[in-house]
Amino acid sequence: MIYRTILNHVILLFGVFIMLSPILLIFFSSSQSTSDLRTSGMQFEFGNHLVQNYNSVLNFESGFTDEITPMGMLSNSLIIAIGVGVLTTLLSFFTAYSIVFFKYKSANIIFWLVLSTLLFPLEARFIPTFQIASYLGLINTHLGIILPVIAAALGTFFFRQYFLSLPEELLEAALLDGAGSFKFALDILIPLSLSRAAAIFIIAFMIGWNQYLWPIMISTDDTLYTLVRGIRFMGQGSGTSMAFTIITIAPPFILVLIFQRWFFSGLGVENKLSQK
Repeated sequence: MIYRTILNHVILLFGVFIMLSPILLIFFSSSQSTSDLRTSGMQFEFGNHLVQNYNSVLNFESGFTDEITPMGMLSNSLIIAIGVGVLTTLLSFFTAYSIVFFKYKSANIIFWLVLSTLLFPLEARFIPTFQIASYLGLINTHLGIILPVIAAALGTFFFRQYFLSLPEELLEAALLDGAGSFKFALDILIPLSLSRAAAIFIIAFMIGWNQYLWPIMISTDDTLYTLVRGIRFMGQGSGTSMAFTIITIAPPFILVLIFQRWFFSGLGVENKLSQK
C-alpha cells in the first residue's frame, strides 16, 4: 500500500512537471536578453534582464496611432473574457432550465440540436457569423467579439445534467408556495447551481481570453487589441516576448488558482476525490 501511494505521487509529480515545464521555461527565458536567447536558446536558469524585459513590456506602444498599449490590451481582454464568461453562464443556465423544467414536446430535440453544434468547428461559422455581425453593426465593437462566442453547448449540457438530478418535487413545492417560473429559478435553482455556474464561468472566461482568430476578423481598430493578439508585436524569440507571454497567461491562471475549489466542485471532481 505504501509503495502504491509513493508510485502515485511520483506519477503525479512527473505529470505536473511535464505540464508546467513549458510555462517555467518561458518564465526563466523572460529574464534573459534577446542575444542570450538567440545564442544559447531557452534555458531553465535566471538571467539578468528580468526587470528590464517586463519594464519594456509595460511601456510598450504600437499601432499607427500608438494606441496599442499593454493596459489597453489588458482591459480589452478582461472585458471580452468577463463578458463571455457571464453571458455564456446565463445563456447556458436558462437554456438548460427551459429544456428541463418547461415540459414541451420538442425539448429533447432542441437539446440535441444544441449539443450537435459541438461537432462543428468555430472556423466553419466565421463567414455567416461575420455577415450577421456586419448587418447588425457590430464590427469593431466589444459586443461583436463577445456575442458569437457565448453559445456554449457544453455549458448547457452541464446545467441540464445537474437539473435532471434534482427531484421533481422541488418545482412542485415551489409552485404550491406561489413561486412562478422566474422566482423558482432565481431563489432556488441559482443558489443550488452556484458551483456549476462558477465552473462554467471559468471555462468560458478562458475561452474568451484566448480568442484570437475571431477578433482578427471582426475588428481592425487598434483600440480593440487583446493581449493574445499583442504577442506578435514583441518579436519572436526575444526576452520581451517571453515576458509578454507570462503577463498574458497570468490572469486566467490566477483565476483558476483562486477559485479552484468551486471549479472542481462544479465539475463534480471534489466529491469523487473525497469519497476516495
